[in-house]
Amino acid sequence: MPAPPGTPSQFLRLRTPQFTHHNLAFSPFFDNHFALASGKNFGLVGNGRVHIVALDPDVPGGVRVVRGFDTQDCVYDVAWNESHENQIVAACGNGALKMFDITLEGLPIRAWHEHSAEIMSIEWNNLQKDTFVTSSWDGAIKVWTESRTTSLLTIPSSATRPSSPSHSQLYNATFSPHSPSLICSCSSDGLLNIYDIRSPTSASGTATQTIPAGMTPHQLQHHGHGKGAEILSCDWNKYVPGMIATASKDGSVKVWDLRSSSTLTTKGGIQVGRHGLAARKVAWSPHRADLLASASYDMTCRTWSTASPGTGTSHSDHTEFVMGVGWALFDEGLLASAAWDEEVHLFRV
Repeated sequence: MPAPPGTPSQFLRLRTPQFTHHNLAFSPFFDNHFALASGKNFGLVGNGRVHIVALDPDVPGGVRVVRGFDTQDCVYDVAWNESHENQIVAACGNGALKMFDITLEGLPIRAWHEHSAEIMSIEWNNLQKDTFVTSSWDGAIKVWTESRTTSLLTIPSSATRPSSPSHSQLYNATFSPHSPSLICSCSSDGLLNIYDIRSPTSASGTATQTIPAGMTPHQLQHHGHGKGAEILSCDWNKYVPGMIATASKDGSVKVWDLRSSSTLTTKGGIQVGRHGLAARKVAWSPHRADLLASASYDMTCRTWSTASPGTGTSHSDHTEFVMGVGWALFDEGLLASAAWDEEVHLFRV
C-alpha cells in the first residue's frame, strides 16, 4: 500500500472539481480503498456523488478516483457493507439511502427511503454485520438490515420527550464496537444519548443513559441552567468499553467514561482538545486506545491523546471547512481528511 512521506508537511491529495466532501470511510476489506461522501455547492443544492478512491503511487498526488456514483441529492455520509466487500451505502440529503456495488456501473442495487430530512450519518454494525444505523435531521434514529425494504427499528425524535427542546436535529449515531445492541447518538440539543435496542423502551425514544455533553462544568454545577452547545459528532473507543469521544459546536473535543456515570452529570467529560471553531467530526484510532482525531470548521484536522490532553498534531493545509476524518484500518497512523475545498488529504501522524 502506498503511503505518504514521513514528514508532517508532506501528504497525498486528491481534488474532485465541483464536489465538496462531507465525510469518508475506509474499506474494511481493501487496504488501499476508501469512499468519499460528496455533493455540489456545499450540499446546499445539486446532486451528490460517492467517490470510490484508491491510493496509487503512479498518479499525481498519489490518489485517484476509481469510480463515481451519482445521487439526486448531496451525500452526507457513506458506510461499507461489513459482510460484502463490494457494497457501499450512501446517506443522502433527501432522506434516501442508496446501495451501490462498486464493480457495477450506474444505478443503485438497493434503496430505502423513510427519513423525512437529511441523513447526517450512517454506520454499519461491525459485530452484527447484517445491520446498520442512520441518524437524521428529522430527529430519528433508524436501524436497518439489507434484506428488508423497511427499517427494523425507529427511535423517535427527542422532541417527543418533555425534557428536550423541540426541533433537535441528530448529527450522529454509532454502534458500540463492544456490544452490538448499544447505540450512542448526539444532537443539536447538546445531549449524548445511549440506547440499548434490545430494550422495548428504545422504540419510544427512551435512552438508557443521557449525558448533557454540551453543558460546561459551570452550567452543570448550576443544575444545567441554560442550553448546552450542539454536539456534532460522537465515537466509541475501540479498546475501552464505555468510553466515548464528542466533538462540539463550541470547538471542544471531550472524552466521556460511562463507567463514571456519577460524575458525568456534575463535572462533565475530560477535554482533550479544542479547535478555534466548531469541531465537526471526531474519530478514535483503530490501533491505539489513547489516540483520536478531529476535524473542524477552523480548516484543520488535529489529533489528540488522552494520555496528554491539549497536545497533538495539526494538519492545516485545507482552505475550507474540514468536514470528515477517517483512519486507515490496515495502515497504522495513516489519517485522511475531507473538506469543502474539494480535496481529500492523507498524511501520517
